[in-house]
Amino acid sequence: MKPMRRVVAFVLMATLLAGYAISADTKGKATSKDIIEDTATRQAQMKRAFEAFRTKLAVLAGRLDNGSPAEKKKAESLKKALKMIGELGTAGRFDSVITGLTKKNADENLDVLGQIVKDNKDLRQDLQKIIALLMDGDNAKKMAERKERLKALLEQLKEARNGQERLQARTEMGKQDPKELVKPQDKLTEQTKATLDPKENADEQAIQEIEAIKKPVEEAVKNQKESSKQLAGGKGKMSGESQGKAISKLDEAIKKLEELLKQQREEERQQKLADLLARCRRMLAAQTEVRDATEKLDKEIQKTRDKKPTLIHAGRSTKMADQQLGIVREAEATLKLIKAEDTAVVFAEVFEQVHKDMDIIHSRLERTDVGIVTLTTENDVIATLQDIIKALERAMQEPEDAEAARGQGQQKDQKLVNFLQQLKMILAMQRRINTRTTLYGKTYTGEQAPVVEIAKDEKEKQHLATIRKELADLAGRQERLSKVTREVSKQPEANQ
Repeated sequence: MKPMRRVVAFVLMATLLAGYAISADTKGKATSKDIIEDTATRQAQMKRAFEAFRTKLAVLAGRLDNGSPAEKKKAESLKKALKMIGELGTAGRFDSVITGLTKKNADENLDVLGQIVKDNKDLRQDLQKIIALLMDGDNAKKMAERKERLKALLEQLKEARNGQERLQARTEMGKQDPKELVKPQDKLTEQTKATLDPKENADEQAIQEIEAIKKPVEEAVKNQKESSKQLAGGKGKMSGESQGKAISKLDEAIKKLEELLKQQREEERQQKLADLLARCRRMLAAQTEVRDATEKLDKEIQKTRDKKPTLIHAGRSTKMADQQLGIVREAEATLKLIKAEDTAVVFAEVFEQVHKDMDIIHSRLERTDVGIVTLTTENDVIATLQDIIKALERAMQEPEDAEAARGQGQQKDQKLVNFLQQLKMILAMQRRINTRTTLYGKTYTGEQAPVVEIAKDEKEKQHLATIRKELADLAGRQERLSKVTREVSKQPEANQ
């Protein structure tokens, strides 16, 4: 629904600008005081926009509340969002940030600036929660519910069809008095008719699904009733023919439902792909920004006399680490979605490795380690995300494979990406593991990984412990990649 999409679009924009207000890079020769004042102005504008959004949300909820049952459900979601805004005190978050930014000499007070950053982070988290609530129960949930509904209806039809086929066999064998089969036939007739009864509180779409099979099912019921009359009259042969016609009509209805279910599965698959693609593009843009900032900071540190970071460099690196943490959180959420998809084994491993790399980058940036290993890891993440985006884009363009969608008469979910794309991702992962291993070998010389005991101080001790941990992680990745490769080799396409 367009109003709902506009609501979500606004909150997404608010989330972006709420982060931008604090993290935007300065241009020209603006002083820190100018930047603070400009940010305060932006934040005040965002507060006014948010209040306008909140008002429109309430108006939209009121309008939908007087509409159809489906619109009333949407109204409930909007009311929950309004309630959450009140409980979280989101409007007050804006005030807290504005108050901090407008304090006298805020640009020189580290405590005030620290509180502003914290309040701004809380505000962004509030907006993300509102987005999640508005999205909850919407398209993805409805699609899943529809798929389950279609599967249940299909199972009902198949059960009726198989029961009729068994009764036809008994009728045609002629071992029983036809009149003894009247009762089982009447029971099957009622069972078939029941498939056309809409469930309580069925929405318009559920009714349309029943309409799609109504004609063949009604004709099947007509044939079943005729069979019952013929059985009562002792006409077993004629009854068997009527039962055969009923089976044929039930097959027709089953075929229609299977087609609807196939379409639903493809729509659901496309929705998942679109969601993953949007997430990956956001992560790619954010990671590229962090990589560029890391590269710039490393060059500046290399120009210093002792090539060691200053407190100013450490502050910038900490800010970058905060940005990286946001990317890590996005990857965690994406990984949960992928792990819930049992046809995405390779994707799950790719994202597992990407998530670990993002976490490594975050840890290194917190220590102001912006050297070659950090930069290489960032470039690996960017390259992997680019590979994933290409695979997702290709998968969205590919129609569902009829062979992959069927297996011994039962429909199965298609894989998110095809066999070839999975192999390409496995190859890319293997190359990056090899490259990273080579890099560690050149950067940290010696036959064995550096031991913590040789550290001169606590800082170096932590550094060496991190290196050992990262090397152990590489070994684990290689083992998991081997396992995933074996799993992929078991797919039917591997033997073609």
